[in-house]
Amino acid sequence: MITQDMSSNPFEIIDGQVILHDEFQGVDRVVINYEQVAAIKLLLEALKNGEI
Repeated sequence: MITQDMSSNPFEIIDGQVILHDEFQGVDRVVINYEQVAAIKLLLEALKNGEI
């Protein structure tokens, strides 16, 4: 059985995408793609500026 070190972050930002390193299944997968990252940034900026 493979156990993940809970102090390590299983997420990594690569080329503007958020990647999940799933050691249990032995795969890496995109969990937030370019468009989603851009949308989140726009929402955070609007929130910071009091627009929403």
